[in-house]
Amino acid sequence: MEPSTETQQPLLDTDWSSDSGIEMTRLHHGLPSPSLLSSQPPKPVSTLHIALALLVTIAGFVVNTESAAYYEDVLNWKKPFCSLYIMHSSLALPWLCHLGYSRLTQSQKPYKTWVRDYNNDLRAAISGIEAFATAGPAMVWKRSGSLGGPLDYLATAMALVTAVLTASGMAWFVALVWTTPGDLTAIYNCSTFFAAVFSVPLLRQTLSGASIGAVALSIVGTFIIAYGDTTAVHTESEWEGKVGTRRLLGNVVSLVGAVAFGLYEVLFKKYACSSRPAGSVASLHLTFAASALTGMYTFSTFWVVLVLLHVFGIETFVIPSLYVAMWIAISVLSGAIAMTSLLILVTWTNPVFSSVASVLSVFFVAIADWLLFGLVPSIPTYAGGSIIIVPFVLMAREELGHGQR
Repeated sequence: MEPSTETQQPLLDTDWSSDSGIEMTRLHHGLPSPSLLSSQPPKPVSTLHIALALLVTIAGFVVNTESAAYYEDVLNWKKPFCSLYIMHSSLALPWLCHLGYSRLTQSQKPYKTWVRDYNNDLRAAISGIEAFATAGPAMVWKRSGSLGGPLDYLATAMALVTAVLTASGMAWFVALVWTTPGDLTAIYNCSTFFAAVFSVPLLRQTLSGASIGAVALSIVGTFIIAYGDTTAVHTESEWEGKVGTRRLLGNVVSLVGAVAFGLYEVLFKKYACSSRPAGSVASLHLTFAASALTGMYTFSTFWVVLVLLHVFGIETFVIPSLYVAMWIAISVLSGAIAMTSLLILVTWTNPVFSSVASVLSVFFVAIADWLLFGLVPSIPTYAGGSIIIVPFVLMAREELGHGQR
């Protein structure tokens, strides 16, 4: 049905700022501006690009986990909430690198033109988000008589998404104090299940039998690795107090973290991913910008938590040595790359596929422990890893087999 004439106003009205030459936009009726949309249909995201994003995600999580374990356990710099602050703040770095690369490859353009074009591309991408068209005006808080634009919407939506991710990260570190690493690993990776659950009402996604089976198998594989691996050596003092009610409380907090991370992936897909078909490169503008907002929000607010933790003696801040700082930087940069690649997978596929794919890192971390520290994986580790690979193959066939990217 053709829309009526009175509703055919563009989403992005254009007013020119006299001092910057950058277009300022306002939200009207949720319809995209035709001038900002390409007439050429985008090329589908290739299987190769998805495979590369998957490899980068797994490699990043492995390096992040191993380097964090090294500076915490070997170098004895155990500041989990400070690590969380640095890690989540670093999510702005891939966006900055993306901006630098974009400017370098378009250096022939005048700076103001380049900024204007980037802003227009970003606004056009945001206008393709279904939630922006349906709930954008209600989500943005503006003074009476003003309507929020695409950037206002993205800033508001990512504030919500960031809060959920922060809750998930804090739950991990709090749970680690009360429960065992095996419990934490097994329960936290149940986020795959919750990503599938939340996808149904929030994304109106229908889960096939293969998807449900893949989620179940990935959780089973994680439990086998977490509880069946006998290569890790633990002292009695490490488990002291992690029994009974205290361990149960830690497991409950772990479950909260799993729920929050599954919800985070789905909310990112709902509020920060375009509903229109987009090529692999075109979709990166929005993904990088949205992820960067998480980094900016964390950097500007979470330091208050660190100050309170320091004042009350819960986690006193200690400036690391240069050698420790180097390993922290390795962990942070690899984690930022892994998280951004995971969000790219969410953008290109769906939260269930990306969540199952990220569970693969559990097995590869065990392999890295063997190669780096001589901890030979036990038979349950191999068995659990093999089981995890099966659901990933099922999900990959379902996502990529029809070529509907």
